[in-house]
Formats: sequence, C-alpha cells, structure tokens
Amino acid sequence: MEMIAIDRDFTVVRNSAVHGKGVFAKKTIPKGTRIFEYGGERVLKSNLAKDLVDGLTSLVYVMNLNETYAVDGERGGNDARFINHSCDPNCEVLYFNNTPYIYAMKEIQEGEELNFDYKYGSEGDVEVTDEQKREWFPCNCGAENCRGTLLSN
Repeated sequence: MEMIAIDRDFTVVRNSAVHGKGVFAKKTIPKGTRIFEYGGERVLKSNLAKDLVDGLTSLVYVMNLNETYAVDGERGGNDARFINHSCDPNCEVLYFNNTPYIYAMKEIQEGEELNFDYKYGSEGDVEVTDEQKREWFPCNCGAENCRGTLLSN
C-alpha cells in the first residue's frame, strides 16, 4: 500500500536575509512537528564528482544519507532544499528507514525562517584552521552563538 504525504501547508519559500532563498512558517508550527521529508533523488556518493562534471548537479542541495548514498534535492527535490543553516537551529533532521525528515525542535512562529545545523565536517588528515573554515565555509546565520562557519568541527 502506497503512503500518500499530506501537505499541511506549513511553509512558504521566499528570499532570505541569511542566504538566497529560505523556508518560512506560514503559521505557527508546534515543537515536535514533522514538517516534511527532505526530498530528492537517492544518488551514489561515489558518482557525485562525475555528476557535477556532467552538469547533473551543483552539489548545493546534497544531504548525506549513509556511507554510500546521499539525497540530491536538486534532482526531484522539494522546498526542504531551501532550508538554510543556523548555529542556533529551530529544526533538526531525523532519519527513518533511510529517509531524512525535517522536524521542529521548538515552536516556530508565523513568519520565522526554518533552519537546521548542517553539521558539515572536514574529512581526511588535512588540518584546517578556524580562519580557513570561516573563509571557505562562511556562516551568515546571525545567531548569538554563531561559529562563523558551516563546519561543525
């Protein structure tokens, strides 16, 4: 039996002061609410570099799923791909059956921008300074506790 998602009409996409487009609450969203799935094509992470070269993706809307797969919101994605990063987020990503969903961590007021901590990590043995993190992956969230970078480590 196929499940049909119910659109509860919680959000709207519009220009964001944080970066590009953002997702905003059309009405109050209660804490703990599953807002929507992070939609997109499931892709092999090992193919992403080739997909970038071939023009299939810009890698901007890719979310990690596991060691092998990611979700590319640029390909068949939904409005969730426009959720911006914040160092003091009001949403979080929870995974069920290898599917990422966006949940409200706290009550989100009408007009408030939705955001979550991207938790980007640096990989490998290369040492990256805090200054390089801020230069290469700058954060514009404006939170009081802003790290200045999208990287979490």
